[in-house]
Amino acid sequence: MYMERTFDTAEDYETTLKSWMVEFTVKVDEDSHRHLTMIMATDISTVHHQLLRELRKEYQDSARVDVTVHRIEPVTTNTDALYFEGIFVP
Repeated sequence: MYMERTFDTAEDYETTLKSWMVEFTVKVDEDSHRHLTMIMATDISTVHHQLLRELRKEYQDSARVDVTVHRIEPVTTNTDALYFEGIFVP
């Protein structure tokens, strides 16, 4: 007997790729650098891994880097394009 695979919507939601906004400050020696980045990931754990990878790439020559994460949140807002119609011209 052949049984068709069923899909659980909660399970599909967990594996959906989302945009995450990450705001953080990096302190190298006496210099502080504020960053705002977008990371594509499925969950918060993947966001952490992507952020670490980005930091290692950006600050690979630094011996010590102190990072303070201010905010990590998924981007869920859909902007109404009509609100901006006529305000900004490329």
